[in-house]
Amino acid sequence: MSRTILVLASGLGVLGAQAAALGDVTDIDDVIIDARNFNDYPNSLLTIVEDFPSSILIDERDFGQGGFANRHRLFMTADGANQFHFDNQVAFDISIDIRLDAGTAPGKETGFYFDRFGEPRFIIKGDGEVAAFDGAFPFFSFGNVYTLGDEATLRTIYTPGSGPDFAIPATIEYIYNDLTSGPLEFSNLENGMIDATVGGFYAQFSPDGGNPDDFAVVEISNVRIQVPAPGTLMGLMLVLGVRRRQR
Repeated sequence: MSRTILVLASGLGVLGAQAAALGDVTDIDDVIIDARNFNDYPNSLLTIVEDFPSSILIDERDFGQGGFANRHRLFMTADGANQFHFDNQVAFDISIDIRLDAGTAPGKETGFYFDRFGEPRFIIKGDGEVAAFDGAFPFFSFGNVYTLGDEATLRTIYTPGSGPDFAIPATIEYIYNDLTSGPLEFSNLENGMIDATVGGFYAQFSPDGGNPDDFAVVEISNVRIQVPAPGTLMGLMLVLGVRRRQR
C-alpha cells in the first residue's frame, strides 16, 4: 500500500494491534509502521514513504536538540492490521536491496529487525560494519565492508530444525551482496526462532551534535519473500532421519 507519512511529534507513528498473524511468509503483503519507537529527538523532520514491496523511504533531518537516538520500525503483516508471526517452524528466505546515506556516518544503522526476547538484527552501519547479532540470532560479522551511500543486498534464509527436541538445530544464513555466512546453527533453548517473533526492518539514527546539517536516509527496495528452496528443506529432513536412526 502506497503512503507518505510526515511524523513531526511523539506518538504519531502507525502501529498495528499486538496480535499477530501466522501463516506462510508468501502471504506477507505490507508493513505496519511504528515510527519513533525511540524518540530522543522529538522535533526532527521525519518523512516515511512506503510502497511495499517496491520501496520504502525513511528520511530524517533537522534533528535539533535531543539525547541518544531516534528509531523507526516496520513490521511485516499479512493482513494489514496484525504483525506476522515468524514462529519456530516458519521457514523464510527474505531479500532486500538497501541504501544508507547520512551527513555524518557514525550512529546510523538499518536493516532486518525482529523482536521477541531480544532484538535479533542483520544490519549495515554508517561506519561500514555489516553484522547480525542479538536475541536468538547466531552472531556473525562481515567486517567493515559497506560504503555509505551505496546500494547493497541483504538476505536472510531461515531453515527450521526439529524443534526443541534438539535432534537437529534450525539454521540461518546471512548474505551480503555475494558474501555469505553459510548456514549457522541456533543454540538457544527453542532450537531456532522463538514462537511469536515479529519483525521486518528498522532504521536507527543517532545524529552528530557537532553537525547541525546532519541527516539520514534509508531506501529499502525490491523486497523479495519466499520459502527456502525445496532442496534445502529436503536436506534437513534427510539429515533428521539419519540422526533418528542413529539414536
